[in-house]
Amino acid sequence: MKFRPSANFEHKETNDFKAVPIKETPKNIREKVERKEWREIPITELVTREPKSLEVIPNRFRPDSAMAWPAYYKTVKEENEEDGRQKGLGELAQTIEGEIQSSPFIKVRPEIKTRLDYAQQILNQNPETMNFQLVVVDGYRRIDVQKKLFDAYLNHVREVNKDKKLSQEQIMTMARKMVSEAPTDPEILQKSPPPHSTGGAVDVVLVHKDKIDTTSDYWLQKAMIPFGAQFDEMMNPVYHDKRSETVFYEKELTEKGSLEPEEQEALENRRILYHTLTGVGFSNYFTEFWHYDLGDQYNAVMSEKPSAEFGFAGGIEGDQINEDLDAEKSAFAAYKTSHDSEEAERVRHHFGL
Repeated sequence: MKFRPSANFEHKETNDFKAVPIKETPKNIREKVERKEWREIPITELVTREPKSLEVIPNRFRPDSAMAWPAYYKTVKEENEEDGRQKGLGELAQTIEGEIQSSPFIKVRPEIKTRLDYAQQILNQNPETMNFQLVVVDGYRRIDVQKKLFDAYLNHVREVNKDKKLSQEQIMTMARKMVSEAPTDPEILQKSPPPHSTGGAVDVVLVHKDKIDTTSDYWLQKAMIPFGAQFDEMMNPVYHDKRSETVFYEKELTEKGSLEPEEQEALENRRILYHTLTGVGFSNYFTEFWHYDLGDQYNAVMSEKPSAEFGFAGGIEGDQINEDLDAEKSAFAAYKTSHDSEEAERVRHHFGL
């Protein structure tokens, strides 16, 4: 089955997106997610020996397309580093020393890239959102990258709860709420891959088009529209992961009756992102306002579908996980074939490839 946009997606108006509340995920579905029942949903796609073909999202602005800027790529050239430090986007990346992922490119299933481009075109159609650019900060995630992120957050959860009498399973449950555990057993990976390892999950934000400056590795933080929380906010000393919940400001509005101007802006911006992406078929992971899925097991449980379309995007050969460990070179090769040589050389030089 190939994904197709809804028949009326081109005509969908975004004028009222700011005014339409985000409904809280129904209790029965939240409970299924909390019990990890999505991992039991069958996957129609067979895991083969070779990794799947994924599409590179360009790290540059194009009028009718989503663009990418990786959150977890930190091996930038020294002259592009800010304050002499390597940084990633968000709290989690900045707690990890050294490299997280080796590729400066973000890859997703071709169907996902198409839907993201549809979403950008919807934003372009409305005067109120036409200056908003959809930026994908993470897509397909190799298992080694998934493990680094999970281990870093698990260590954080242990540290902040060290004075509480919590069991190991309680600690693991708290960590799994925000970051999927990385299975190393090929059989488990085949049956229940982490969403990002299917190529069907993306982390996305919106930025002001007139603030895009890809000559700097760190433009994204300043260009991002306000969401009332950082991307990957889960270690905040006051809010922890609470503000990351998609409906956090919806709940605040219900409880208080009104919001401060900056809170109202965050609420409206979350609504725009949510309605735009769900309008082209994505499901939002309700604990993270930035995370959206399509075709994977999580999307299936959220949509109450009997099966998922996408399995693990890598390959499995016997008892070995087969992934492209030279991702930056293959991604650049794919990028180069679809762009002019001058642009490709600029990207290669900028990222030190």
